Amino acid sequence: MDKYNQTSDIVSQLVQKIKVEYNPREVAGLRHQYQPYLNRHVLAVFTGTNFGLDESLKELSKARRYGFTFDIAITENGEDIIGIQGIASIKSTLQADMVYTQKDKPIFGEILESVDGIIVPMTTQDTAAKLALGIQDCFVSTLLWQGLWHGKKILVDFENVLEYRGNKSKVPMLQQIMNDYVEKLQNMGVKGIDKKDYLVEMLNVFRDSPMPENTTTHNSQNAVAQENHSSRQVITEKDLIKMRANNNEVTVPMGTIITPLAYDRAKELGIRIIKGH
Repeated sequence: MDKYNQTSDIVSQLVQKIKVEYNPREVAGLRHQYQPYLNRHVLAVFTGTNFGLDESLKELSKARRYGFTFDIAITENGEDIIGIQGIASIKSTLQADMVYTQKDKPIFGEILESVDGIIVPMTTQDTAAKLALGIQDCFVSTLLWQGLWHGKKILVDFENVLEYRGNKSKVPMLQQIMNDYVEKLQNMGVKGIDKKDYLVEMLNVFRDSPMPENTTTHNSQNAVAQENHSSRQVITEKDLIKMRANNNEVTVPMGTIITPLAYDRAKELGIRIIKGH
């Protein structure tokens, strides 16, 4: 079995595991709480690597529960490495409407107009370097540069840029070049994201309105914790643990997003979540 077919088989198995995680009733129950994020259409861009594909797909697939929908764009190298079956599996996992490839370069403008933003879960050093230097020699490099140019929200996972397949460069100068590219891209408006926080970052970047500043608290300890987390508007499992007071109560502002894992953890630990006014 060649590496491309092996990758496709792995992705197909992953798709089946992910599909089991979603209960239609649970999704329906969440629609009201996450109404601000419904109809957010995001372009997921896959570049020339499959390193970290499993983790990226698992995290991206969670966003569907919050109303996000996806299109897919893939580089020529990505097509070769992931393969036809692998791409079909990604499309199925994200329930993507469209899959764009190099042949769609002439219509990049229409593609950008059709989405609210772009997320690049696995970014190669090649893609990052081209974007930082403004090189538009292929479909994805043109798409990303023009997306920035026109003010689209772009989220990029820089893990593969700073550590190629998990390894930093043994040549300090090369490592510094990559560090500089990442810093430059962030200064250009690219939002760097961590694989463990894709969902949180998407909820923050695509939120409709800011969180109310005035909140009601039960004690000073909870108030301080809330102040530290209020700007995020999203409470994760880790946030919940940090915020709980001595009486196992957490008060958050109305409109705060509580992730399903945080709710499950609260139930397990007997933490009462109170939404203030």
